[in-house]
Amino acid sequence: MDAVILCAGKGERLRPLTENRPKPMIPVAGKPILEHIIEKVENLVDNIYLVVKYKKEVIIEHFKNRPKIKFLEQGEIDGTGQAVLTAKDYVDGDFLVLNGDIIFEDDLEKFLKCKNAMALTEVKNPENFGVVVLDKDNNIIELQEKPENPKSNLINAGIYKFEDEIFEILEDIEPSERGEVELTDAIKELIKDRKIKGIKLDGYWNDIGRPWDILDANKHLLGKIKTSIKGKVEENVVIKGEVIIEEGATIKANSVIEGPAIIKKGAVVGPLAYIRPNTVLMENTFVGNSSEVKGSIIMKNTKIPHLSYVGDSIIGENCNFGCNTITANLRFDDKPVKVNIKGKRIGSVRKLGVIMGDNVKTGIQVSFMPGVKVGSNCWIGANCLIDKDVESNTFVYKKEEKIIKTLNTIGGLSNMGIGE
Repeated sequence: MDAVILCAGKGERLRPLTENRPKPMIPVAGKPILEHIIEKVENLVDNIYLVVKYKKEVIIEHFKNRPKIKFLEQGEIDGTGQAVLTAKDYVDGDFLVLNGDIIFEDDLEKFLKCKNAMALTEVKNPENFGVVVLDKDNNIIELQEKPENPKSNLINAGIYKFEDEIFEILEDIEPSERGEVELTDAIKELIKDRKIKGIKLDGYWNDIGRPWDILDANKHLLGKIKTSIKGKVEENVVIKGEVIIEEGATIKANSVIEGPAIIKKGAVVGPLAYIRPNTVLMENTFVGNSSEVKGSIIMKNTKIPHLSYVGDSIIGENCNFGCNTITANLRFDDKPVKVNIKGKRIGSVRKLGVIMGDNVKTGIQVSFMPGVKVGSNCWIGANCLIDKDVESNTFVYKKEEKIIKTLNTIGGLSNMGIGE
């Protein structure tokens, strides 16, 4: 049996994190989402086909030396159905299909016994997903797409088992209103003849669609780690709970690390730094003197040198924080933090800090309000309070008590420039 993993989407709801990487390559608990998925299926299948398109080179570079993994590029037509159809000439017989943006615990063994099957999971808000209705024999008899009045709380979990007849069905499917060939339209054809079973997943499941989903999955997976300390730990360091410190990492004197937490190779912590639970410091990061990081993902090569606080945030690669950079993560009224997602301002979770793209620099004493998004390649000048989203390639600075934003000029500015 083979597996086909769908990795071609743009992940627009996760911007700016997906400006320079496809969604499946966002790190969760120290490795890409896609890596977690592959680990779930690699012992069940002979070949793994990754269907790529957006930022495909990032995926290919990461997995190019894995013998079971092969890459298929999706063509001009978008849609999950078209992505599956891309594999028509490569898979042989029954095969698994998985969305490339889910985190789940189930081992999928029970799928192998079915001809056609869809994974299901129960959620509290089924109106936001594809809702599935079953008959008494667990055949799927109806599929509702984000219904106002859901007929059940079982939803499509983005994992499928198909016989190769699905390809014939997909070839006859007309593109939807958004111009995409939808896999769900092919599934509806199987439903007509009660040819597809619904199988409920065991354990945790998360469809990574919004930034706080990343932090939730990160927290869950960190809860499963066991302590492994292979890096250098200096004197008077306090380590509590389950903590992974990889070889090549350094924890300097008088720092405190409270697990669960992962410190990747090349990372440097301290002296006098405080790493709180549910934090991941990716490769070659630096959290310096008297800085505190809590419940956050700090991506590769990012530096938080001194006297700063980062809470419940996701910080991209190659960022550099000036002294006393602060991320607020809680509203005074304790209500869910509001976040802009594809032009709509929606409630998220109670605690959420900043969502930051790659290559961002902050000056001294910069503060970010809860739920703010900062695009890639931005400079945030000293003493700025960022209470609104900042577009990519923006220079923000304070002048005469006003915040000034200059777009698309960073390439022409010196380090001392003010955008005038």
